[in-house]
Amino acid sequence: MNLGARAPDRVPRDWHLAASPGSLAPHSHFFDPARGRLPLMDEQSNLLRILTVLGLGAGTIALTLNMCAMDRWEAQLIRTQERLEELDKTVAAISSGGISVQASAGGAECTPGDELSQAVGWGKQRAPILCVEGRVRGAPHTIGGKTAFTGKHQGDVYVNRRSSPPKNLNYYASNEGDASRISGETLGRLLKLNPRKPSEVQPGLATSWSVSDDKLTYTFNLRKGVLHADGSPFTADDVKFTFDVMRDPAVQADHMRSSYEDVESVEAPDPYTVVVKYRKKYWAGLYAFGTDLRILNKAWYEQQLPQYAKDLGIDEYSTTPGSPGFGEVFNKIRIPCPGTGPYYMPGREYRPEEGVEMVQNPFFWGIQVHPSKYNFEKYTWIYISDEVAAFEEFRKGTFDVSVVDHQQWDDELSKDKTIAEIADYFVYDHTGIGHSAITWNNRKAPFDDARVRRAMTHMLDREWMLKEIERGRGNIAVCNTKRIYPTYSTDLEPLPFDLDQAAALLDEAGWTDTDGDGVRDRDGQPLQFELKVGSPRPFYTQTAGLLEDSCKKLGVRMTLRTLEWSTFIQDYMDRNFDGAVLYHSFPTPFIDPYPAWHSSQDIPNGGNGAGWHNDEADALMEKMREEFDEDARNAMFHEFNRIYQQEQPRTLLLEGKVGVLVNNRFEEVEVLPTGLRPDEWWVKPENVKYK
Repeated sequence: MNLGARAPDRVPRDWHLAASPGSLAPHSHFFDPARGRLPLMDEQSNLLRILTVLGLGAGTIALTLNMCAMDRWEAQLIRTQERLEELDKTVAAISSGGISVQASAGGAECTPGDELSQAVGWGKQRAPILCVEGRVRGAPHTIGGKTAFTGKHQGDVYVNRRSSPPKNLNYYASNEGDASRISGETLGRLLKLNPRKPSEVQPGLATSWSVSDDKLTYTFNLRKGVLHADGSPFTADDVKFTFDVMRDPAVQADHMRSSYEDVESVEAPDPYTVVVKYRKKYWAGLYAFGTDLRILNKAWYEQQLPQYAKDLGIDEYSTTPGSPGFGEVFNKIRIPCPGTGPYYMPGREYRPEEGVEMVQNPFFWGIQVHPSKYNFEKYTWIYISDEVAAFEEFRKGTFDVSVVDHQQWDDELSKDKTIAEIADYFVYDHTGIGHSAITWNNRKAPFDDARVRRAMTHMLDREWMLKEIERGRGNIAVCNTKRIYPTYSTDLEPLPFDLDQAAALLDEAGWTDTDGDGVRDRDGQPLQFELKVGSPRPFYTQTAGLLEDSCKKLGVRMTLRTLEWSTFIQDYMDRNFDGAVLYHSFPTPFIDPYPAWHSSQDIPNGGNGAGWHNDEADALMEKMREEFDEDARNAMFHEFNRIYQQEQPRTLLLEGKVGVLVNNRFEEVEVLPTGLRPDEWWVKPENVKYK
C-alpha cells in the first residue's frame, strides 16, 4: 500500500497503467532467488549437519577406546544416543516453526506443487501449503517460520486511519482510491513494480513473459504452487475469469475497460500459461495485464455467488461472466475475494462503520519467495472524519499512520510533545502523488465553454495556495502527469491569477450583467454554479473560499456544498455536479491520458469524469496508444498538454508533497520512490502493542 497521496481516500481511480516500450522484453532476469546472502536456515542446516557428524565421530572414537570395558562402553553408547536425540529435537523444533530443511539433488529443497504442511485460511478452510516456484533457498513456508529466517518478528497490527470509508471494496465494481488500495493487499498481479526503481517491473504471479515481434501477442508464464487465501489453487483460469469479469458490460468496471478495448482474446492453453492477443497495437498492453489487472479467485465466486444471490433475493443469476445476472450479483459483493495477496478479509460482508480488518494469508506465495515482507498479523483501517478528534486518537496510539496537512503540522503538531515522543514525521514525493484539481462538468453550461473554464483558472490564486496552504511544499500543477517525467511540458507556464483576464473571458463568452443586479447573465440565465467537495479538510474549504471570493468580485454566483464522501463520489460518478474538488493520483510512472480524457470514456462510471470532448486531442491519444517509440510518444503527449492548457477541462491546482506521521515503534521505515511501504516494516518483540 502507498501512503502519501494527498487525501488518497478521496481519489477516483481514473488513471490507468502504461509502460515504456524499452521494458517490453522479458524481465525474468530481474528475479534471481539464488542470489544474495546465505540464508539463515542454510547456516542452521549446515550447523546441524556438522554437529551430527561430530557427535557420531565422538561416539565412534569413544566406542573404540572403551571396547575393553563393557560398562564404560554402555555408558558411552547411551550418551551418544542422547546427543543424537537432542539433535533430532532441535531439527523438529525448527521444522515446526515452518522452516523446510529437506534437500534433494541439485540443491532444490522441494519441487513446485509439493505439499509441505497444512494451514487454515478464509472461511476456516484447511488445505495443504504447496512448494512455490522461485522459492528462496532455506525460506520458510509458514508465517511462524519467518522470524527465524529473517530476524523480523512476526505479529502486531498495522492500524491506518482514513477520514471516510469507501462504499465498496470490490476492485472491479468501484472507482474509489481506497478500494484499490485495500484490494491491493488481497489480490495479486502478474507483474509488480520495483519499489526502488518503479520504471522496472518484476515477476509477480507470472515468473516470465514475452511479447511477439508484431507487438500484438503477450504470453505470461505463471508461477507454480500458488494458492488463494482459501487454499484453492491459482491457475490461468483465474486470469481469464478476471478478464471476463472486467469486460462484462453489466459489471461496474467502465473506468477500466479502455485499456483492454482492443483485446481480441485471452486464452489459457494450460494451467500455467496465459496468452493475450490484441487486434491492434497498444504500447501499454503488457502493463495493463501485468500491473493493473488484479487476479480474482474463480473458484470462490463460483462457490459464493449463488449464496450472495440468495441473500440478496436475486433469483435470476449466473456464475459465468457475461451471462445474464452475473453482473447484478457481482456488483453487490462488496468485499474483495480471498486472493493470492498477503492478506485477506475474513467473513462475507463489509460494514463501513466497523472499518476494515485484514489478516495474514497463510497460503501467501511471498512467504517462500519474499519472506522478509508483510510481517504484521493484521492490517486494520479505521475511519475518523473529524480532524481534531483524529489527532486526539493518534496521541493515544489508537492508530499508527496518518496524512497530515502542512498547515496543521507547522502550526500545531510539530510543537506537540506527545506526538514528538511517539511518532516520526516524513515529507516526500513519490510515484503515486498527483495533483489536486477542480473538475468542471463540460457537458452543460456554463462549463461547456472553454472560455468560462479558463476564467475560473484565472480566478484562483494558486501561488497563495502553494505558499499558505501547502507552505511552499510543491508546485502549481500544469500538466496531467508528474513534473519529473519526460511527458511533462516544463515550458508551459501556469495560467496566472488575473481577475481582469477572467472578466474579459467571461465577457467574450457572453456572460455580462445585463440587468444591473450584480450577477452576470446570458439569455436570461444567471451565471451561477455549485462547487461540491467531499471532505471538510482545510485544503478543500480554503480552496473553495478563495474561488468564492473571486466569484463575488466578478459577478458570479457560487455556492459551496460539502458532502459525506459516499454521497459526493456517487454524485461525481452519476455526473451530478457543476464543479467538484478532487485529488488525482498516478499509480505508476507510466501515464496514458486516454482512459481519463478520450471522449469515448465519457460514459457512466467511465474515466472521463469531466466529459471533455476534443477531436484533436482524441486523435492524438489514439495515435499515442499505437506508438512504441517513447520519444515520439512523448512528443505527442506534449502536444496534448498544450491543447489541455487552452481548454482547461479541469483546473489543475497544486502538485504537493505529502506529510505523514508514523508511529515510531516500527522498524525499517523508509521513504522509497514509491512512498512509505509498510510491507517491509516490523516491530521488535518488546515494542509489540497488540499481542
